[in-house]
Amino acid sequence: MMESLQAGNELEKIFVSYGADDGPLATIRTQAKRAGVQCSIMDRRKFQVLERALNVGPNDAQGIIALRPVRASTTLASLLEFVLGESPLLVALDGIMDPHNLGAIARSAEGAGAKGLILPEKFGSPVTPTAVKASAGALEHLPAAKVLRMSEALETAKKLGFKIIGTASPGTIHYRKADYTGPCIIVLGNEGEGLHPRVQQICSQLVEIPMSGQIASLNASVAAGIILFEAQAQRA
Repeated sequence: MMESLQAGNELEKIFVSYGADDGPLATIRTQAKRAGVQCSIMDRRKFQVLERALNVGPNDAQGIIALRPVRASTTLASLLEFVLGESPLLVALDGIMDPHNLGAIARSAEGAGAKGLILPEKFGSPVTPTAVKASAGALEHLPAAKVLRMSEALETAKKLGFKIIGTASPGTIHYRKADYTGPCIIVLGNEGEGLHPRVQQICSQLVEIPMSGQIASLNASVAAGIILFEAQAQRA
């Protein structure tokens, strides 16, 4: 919530459950007042009705709910045009279905200096309140382009000079030996099935994180963090 206010994202109204309007929530109310966003204190029964109406669990809301206008995702063309002169790092998700993973990956991507996300319209997690919460606010800052076909989107980016680096197990190169400098897109796949075969074909390199234990692979968000911060180190 605070990230959304600080990022200047438009909020229509904030509802706070009675008795939960002190501490951090009082700070949010102060920030909202400065931003000209109306806050309403609701009794707990009415707040629970609002939670059910919005299909939000109490652990997700934590005593506060903000309503904002529905915002369309940016297009791939707009995202590439926005970042192209910056030699940017982007992150594409191919088949990441878990909103927690989406949020955690976005958090690592924003922290590692990525400039945006490429997300599939189908076969991927939507940007849910759970994903936003797991991102610790990163999804409020990272522009995200929704694409119908990930393979075609990556082909377009490749023609514009982006390196496409995918994750795979087994891969063709150790993740530390890949070159993440220059315009680069890191593509992360589903933990079970990995990248779609067509997406793999488009990738310039398929990187692998070697495992020493009995488990064959890492959680997608953990693997993303490792690779993204290796990219950050190289790009620095």
